[in-house]
Amino acid sequence: MDIVKIRHNFLKTIREFFYTHGYLEVETSHIMDTVPPDPFIDPIKVFIGTQGPFYLHTSPEMNMKRLLPSGHERIFQICKVFRVEEFEDIHSIEFTMLEWYRRGTYEDAMTETKRLILFIIEHLFPDEKEHTVKEWPIYDLEKIIEEKTGINPFKLDREGLFSALIEKGFKGIDERDDWNSLFFKLFIQEIEDNIQKDSPYFIKDWPLSISTMAKRKGINKVERFELYMDGYEIANGYTELLDAKEQRMRFIEDNKTRKRLGKETFPIDEGFLDSLSKANDPYAGVSLGVDRLLMVLLKKKTIDEVMVNRFTV
Repeated sequence: MDIVKIRHNFLKTIREFFYTHGYLEVETSHIMDTVPPDPFIDPIKVFIGTQGPFYLHTSPEMNMKRLLPSGHERIFQICKVFRVEEFEDIHSIEFTMLEWYRRGTYEDAMTETKRLILFIIEHLFPDEKEHTVKEWPIYDLEKIIEEKTGINPFKLDREGLFSALIEKGFKGIDERDDWNSLFFKLFIQEIEDNIQKDSPYFIKDWPLSISTMAKRKGINKVERFELYMDGYEIANGYTELLDAKEQRMRFIEDNKTRKRLGKETFPIDEGFLDSLSKANDPYAGVSLGVDRLLMVLLKKKTIDEVMVNRFTV
């Protein structure tokens, strides 16, 4: 398998899709003065001579969203991103991300994500009929958790969720877990591995507390989706939060969470917030793991098998 040639054709086909759908390809800086204070994603810190610290971007999101007020209504980027990760079968500290933004909502973005992947399959993997002939289910996260576990975490605070999990005999939780930790443990152990994997599927409407930059939906949800293929998360997207005041408050709360977890906190990017205040609703954005999608389409088990000269330590 000539992975260099395969990746060339793969990236070329992705670009063809966006070029034919009216998108402008952009490049933004990989080095940032500060980063979003996401409690679940840690950036790689770098110094340039005696200057710094700076950070390698964990996603091009903030810099791409700065372009939205300038009238660029359809933009995409394929780039390397960097995160503090364990080297595992489907994780790497350096990987390739496709990210795009467009006018519309997360419902529009789900439809377009499916069209993109079907376009790739049609042009490069015509034998992968199982992904093209079946419907792609869209699951409501609250409903599917309640159906499969009898617990509705969206209606429970931290103490209520902890008590419900204890009552169900749920393993692997303790008093140190906050609501988000309890939610993820419930989702990963009881939901993620127990959905039929014979076709791709979407899960939509995620908790507000784990989706810092997505538009609110009701009290404690956001307009966000994740796409799964063969049991792997391939992409996530959402209707963008463009309210600078609310975004600031969420960044502040995320920094508080990072501090509680003993992690580094980050200054708020005032230029980014200023850009948000000038953009008009609605916009939707999607990030897609290029290496992981290629891994699934080639029926490989690790991203090592589809990457070129992966960095290791």
